[in-house]
Amino acid sequence: MKADTADAEVTTPDIPHRPQDPPLELAWRCHRQWSLAAEAAKQRLNNWRKGNLALLVIGALAGAAAATGWGGTGGTRASATGATLALALAGLIQANALNADQTARWTRARAASEALKAEVFRYLVRVDPYAGPDRSAVLKAQLAVVQSRANPAQLVDQQNTKSDSSPLPTLRSIAEYVTLRAQHQADWHREQIGVQAGRGRTLRIFQLAATGMGVTFSALTTAVPSWQLSIWTAAATTIAAAIGAQVSATRYQRVAEAYAVTTDQLDRLIAGFDPTVATPDEQTLFVTEVERVLANQNNGWTDLLSAAPATGKAEPPAGTTEPPAGTDDPPAGTGEPPVTG
Repeated sequence: MKADTADAEVTTPDIPHRPQDPPLELAWRCHRQWSLAAEAAKQRLNNWRKGNLALLVIGALAGAAAATGWGGTGGTRASATGATLALALAGLIQANALNADQTARWTRARAASEALKAEVFRYLVRVDPYAGPDRSAVLKAQLAVVQSRANPAQLVDQQNTKSDSSPLPTLRSIAEYVTLRAQHQADWHREQIGVQAGRGRTLRIFQLAATGMGVTFSALTTAVPSWQLSIWTAAATTIAAAIGAQVSATRYQRVAEAYAVTTDQLDRLIAGFDPTVATPDEQTLFVTEVERVLANQNNGWTDLLSAAPATGKAEPPAGTTEPPAGTDDPPAGTGEPPVTG
């Protein structure tokens, strides 16, 4: 008798992936974690900053409506309550969500990400300090330096962020470095010049519009006092000042100028380098100069902007504090441009 038979199911236990180059893959994973943590922190700041500005505008308009008695007794009471709540919420946001500590969660995560990405590129292209047999040990030491700069709270942000599936860069030669690293960065910064300048122009247009309304109301108040538009003049002035503080904090035009400088420097470095005839020393010098330009861009960008939130009063531009949300993270040390605003 022929018995029905079946092949025994052969199962293989899941075997954890064994990195081919553990220090390299760890450095890349940490870079991706820091990059994603920075993106999340920046998005939070973007959202809080927009909410803060909206609340200031609502507070100014509602306060003016209450002062003019719009809507009768009920309307006045509702407007006054709305103005109070909006301004109180704006104050809470400024104190708790737009302070220096929250900003630092973004900028320091981004700085760690960029530092590790730069080391990965140097490692892959095998230039000093990664040209010798101890290259893995050097990378581990550099990773330890970057990680040691983070405080425990920042490490929590990193470790709570899952790394994505973004693969390691494929470059292995100096020619690929020129294309995938130097030229890519030059092109990205060139594109962002117009993006950042455009955002700055948009904010300034809104600021000029609010200022123009204030001037119009002021002129009408002088010409027709019975209209009692002085309250709306004050509201328009407050809104213009809030937008002005936003312009001062984000400094889109200054960021665009910094990107233009970086693009120019990278273009000149690329034009003056021929990977087909470059000696090892010349290759090392080129990579070092490209990474120096990108590192200077990243450092200069974080020093350029003000962390002060819009408060409804124009604030002096502070060029020595870390940046608030509202601009794209400059990809110094990155191979892919981070997308945000």
